[in-house]
Amino acid sequence: MKANIIWSDPVRDLFLSLPQREQEEISHSLSLLERFPYLFPLRLKGRRLRRHRWFHAGNWLVFYRVVENTVYMRGLWPARIP
Repeated sequence: MKANIIWSDPVRDLFLSLPQREQEEISHSLSLLERFPYLFPLRLKGRRLRRHRWFHAGNWLVFYRVVENTVYMRGLWPARIP
């Protein structure tokens, strides 16, 4: 059974503003999330985005939460500063 992926508006807008290559890298991991929403590790420390799952895709860290059969995309964070 596939999970639903729901984007918050600011995160979706940021995703759509990324270069095509970075969008494809994130989209590849999203295809895995549809089938295995608990695949990536849970972040337990930190002030922001605690208890969110995350993965590294290209130059971005992608944060999400899973509730039942729905994946909520909650944040895109630069993995490195240019």
